[in-house]
Amino acid sequence: MLASKYRLPLRTELNRIRQEGKLVQGKLFSFQMCLTKSIQPSRFGFIISSKIDKKAVRRNRAKRLLSEAIAKLNPQLRPGYEVVVLAKKKIIEADYQAIEKEFIELLKRAGIVKQ
Repeated sequence: MLASKYRLPLRTELNRIRQEGKLVQGKLFSFQMCLTKSIQPSRFGFIISSKIDKKAVRRNRAKRLLSEAIAKLNPQLRPGYEVVVLAKKKIIEADYQAIEKEFIELLKRAGIVKQ
């Protein structure tokens, strides 16, 4: 599970990120990101709808895999970003390596990863 200082409270921040944020699309998931003026670590939130899969076990597994990929990459991330990860149907069949690979690719494309 992602530490609480890296989690984004979606109920309060989602609308602001949707209005101000930039969308980055991938095959397994996409994310909306917004740069804040704070020097806090980047924070992440997950949205995995029941339209993706009716079984909560599969949706929670996808959240855990995403969370693990973020935790592993966290030292390489620039501070001050708020990111909402939006899962797609293909994420249910994906393994950890595929999720991590795509996450690295999308973060580099978005410019969140330190060089």
